[in-house]
Amino acid sequence: MALLVAALFIVAGCSSPQPSPSSETTPPASEDTSSASADVDGEDASETTSELDETQAEYERALSASALVTGFIGEKFYDKPIENDDAALDAVQSVIERVGGDETTVLELREIRPTETGTTYYTFRQRAGDVLVHGGSVKLVVDKDHNACGLVSALLPDVQLEDLGSWEISAEEAEKIVLDECADSDNVRATLVKGATEQALIPLGDDTQQVRYAWVVYTNNYFADVDTAYLAHYVDADGGYLYAIPVNVPNNADALAGDEANFPFGELEKATWSGTVTKHNGTKMDINVPILVDPETEEAILADGDRKIVCADYADFWFNEQISPRNEGEDSFNNDELIIYDTFIKVWDFFESIGWTGPDGEGTPTLLGMDMVDENDEVIQNAAYGGRRYGFQTFCFNRIDPDGECFDIIAHEFTHCVTTTTMTSNLYLNDAGAINEGMSDIMGNLTEMMIAYDQDGEWLIGENEGEGVGPYRSMKDPHAFNQPAFTWDAYYGPAVGEATTANDCGGVHVNSSLLNLISYKLDQAGMPLTDQMYFWMNVALAMTPFTDYPQMAELLPWCMEQAGYTEYVDALKKAIEDTRIAETEKPDKIPEGLGCVTLSLSENAPDNISEMRLVFKSTEASADAPAAIAWAGGNSDVFMATMAAGDYVFELKRFEGENLVGEFSLTKDGWVETNVEGDAQPSLHTVSVASGETVTLPSDGLAA
Repeated sequence: MALLVAALFIVAGCSSPQPSPSSETTPPASEDTSSASADVDGEDASETTSELDETQAEYERALSASALVTGFIGEKFYDKPIENDDAALDAVQSVIERVGGDETTVLELREIRPTETGTTYYTFRQRAGDVLVHGGSVKLVVDKDHNACGLVSALLPDVQLEDLGSWEISAEEAEKIVLDECADSDNVRATLVKGATEQALIPLGDDTQQVRYAWVVYTNNYFADVDTAYLAHYVDADGGYLYAIPVNVPNNADALAGDEANFPFGELEKATWSGTVTKHNGTKMDINVPILVDPETEEAILADGDRKIVCADYADFWFNEQISPRNEGEDSFNNDELIIYDTFIKVWDFFESIGWTGPDGEGTPTLLGMDMVDENDEVIQNAAYGGRRYGFQTFCFNRIDPDGECFDIIAHEFTHCVTTTTMTSNLYLNDAGAINEGMSDIMGNLTEMMIAYDQDGEWLIGENEGEGVGPYRSMKDPHAFNQPAFTWDAYYGPAVGEATTANDCGGVHVNSSLLNLISYKLDQAGMPLTDQMYFWMNVALAMTPFTDYPQMAELLPWCMEQAGYTEYVDALKKAIEDTRIAETEKPDKIPEGLGCVTLSLSENAPDNISEMRLVFKSTEASADAPAAIAWAGGNSDVFMATMAAGDYVFELKRFEGENLVGEFSLTKDGWVETNVEGDAQPSLHTVSVASGETVTLPSDGLAA
C-alpha cells in the first residue's frame, strides 16, 4: 500500500474569515457604550445602563468559558459533494454546534492537504473578528469521492467581540513588556520572532483568569529542555505579563514563510566523503556521505546539494544569525558529527520513500546545528527540533551525548517537524504536548526498526546510546522509566494551567507513555511495521493543535478503519480501554495497589507555585529514584500524585528551569522555605500510602 502524502497546497493568503450562516456580529462593548450614551437622559439612562451592564455581563460570561471544546465526527455527515473551499466551509458550518461551536463561531481556511489515496484534509482556524482563537481549529476530512467523511475540532463556543482599538497597549509595547520580563530572568537571551506578534483569544486552563484576549508575542525557546523552537508569551490588553508556553511554530507561521534559506547549495561542487567513524562503544563503521566543495578554495563542508542539508555551528546560527558550515579542516570532519549527519540522511531518505520529502514534506532546506550550547557556552544535553528559522528547518545536537547513533532519536526529532507541519502548530502542554511527544517516539521507533531492521523487542528509546546514557523510555514497560501505563496510574501527571520546566509543561514527557503503549500493543497484535507507519501518519494528518487524549480515543479507531485495517480495530480499542485515555477526571476509586496523596497550599501558598514540585521517595534503602513527583494541577494550588502503596519520605522543592533554588520545611507555622545554599536544611517528612486511599498532607502546620 502506498504510504502517504502527496504535495502540500497552502492556501495563498488564506480565504477571508466567514461567519456561520446563522451568526450575527455582536457590536463591540465600547461601541455600545458610546452610541447608547448619546441619548441618555433621566429615566432612560437607568434603562440604558442596565442594558450596558447586561452586555458587559454577556462579554464576561464569554471570557469565562473553561477551555476549548474538542469534537469528533467519524462518519459521512454532509449530503453535498466537497469540490471547493466554499463547499468545505459549508460542510463544517452544517455541524458546527454538534462539535462544540455555535452561531458565534468564525472560521478561516488555513490549508488544504491532499494525499496519494485521494483523501483531502481541510484545515480551518477559528477567529473572533480579527482575533485568532489560540488553538481553535477544525480538520475536515474528505474522501476520494468528495464526501465529508470525518471532522476533528477544538473550538471555543460563545465568543463575543471586543473593540480592539480600546486595548491599552500596542504590539510594540507588548513586545517590550516580554523582553523586559525575560531580562529579569538569569541566563536568558530572548530574541523576538519579527512580524509574528498577534492578538488572540487564549482559552487555556480551567480558570476564568486563563481565558482572555491577549497579545501573543513569540521568542526563541530559552527553557532548559529546548523541546520546541519557540515560546508564546501572553500579555493582557492592559499590559500585564501573564505567562509563556512552548510552541512548535508561531500561529502566524506565514510571517516566517517568506524567509529564504541563504546558502549557495547550487554554487558548490558535489562530492562524497568516504571513511571510517567510531561509535562511542569503540565499534568501527564505514560510511559514505555527500559533501560540497568550494571550487576556488577547495574547502570541503558537510553539506548535501541534493537534499539541501548543511551542518553548521549552533551558536553562530542561533545567537549571531550566521551560517558557519562544518568544514574538513586539517584533521578531517568531526567523528560524532559525521555520524549524526549520516544518520539524519538515512532518516531523510526513509521518509522520502514513503512520500514525505524533507522534514516538512515540502523539501525545505535543513540546517543541523552542531554543538548545542546555551548563552554561557554551557552544553545543552539534548537533541531538539529547532523549528523553521531563516528559511531552514533546523535540528540541534550537543557535543556530549551520542544521539547520532540512534535512529529512533534522530527520527523522533524529525517527526516533531512532520507533526508540526500536519497540525499547523501545537500547544506544547498537557495532553496536546504529551501526544506530540508520543507521536515522535512512535514514529521514531518505527523508523529505526524499518531502517536498521532492528525489531527492538523491548521498544526502548535511545537504547543504542549505551550504558550510562540511554535508554530514556520504554514503550513496552512505562513503569521502568517512571511513566504511567494508564490515566491516573502511578507517575501520571495532571494537567496544569501554566507550563514550566518544573511541571514538565503538564507532563508532556511523562504522559506520552499512554500513546506509546497503545503503539506497542498494536505491534503485539501482529500489525506489520509498514502498516503501522501508514496508520500513524494518517493520525498525524487528522489531529488538531489541541487534540487531547479523550479525542484520540475516538480518533484512533476511526483512522484505523479509514486506513483499511479493520482486523486491528478490536486490538486498538482494547489498548485504548487499558490505557484509559478517554478518562480525564481523577477516578472516584483509586485502583487496587495504588494510593493518592494531595497537598493544598491555599492558606499559605508561596509565589510561583507552578515552579514547585512535591517529590516522594520510598523509604526502602535501595530506592534512590523518585517514586512520584507531584505539581499543582490546573490553575489551583493543589498538588496530587498517585503511587504504589507503601511508605515514603517527601520534600517540597522550588525550581528555576531545571535548577533547584529552594526547599521547604513543614513546621508548626506551616511550610517555610529555606535557601539551598544556606545553613538551614529542610526536614524530611514521612507518609504512609494505603491501597485505594487518598492521604491529605497538612498544609497549615504540624499538629501541636
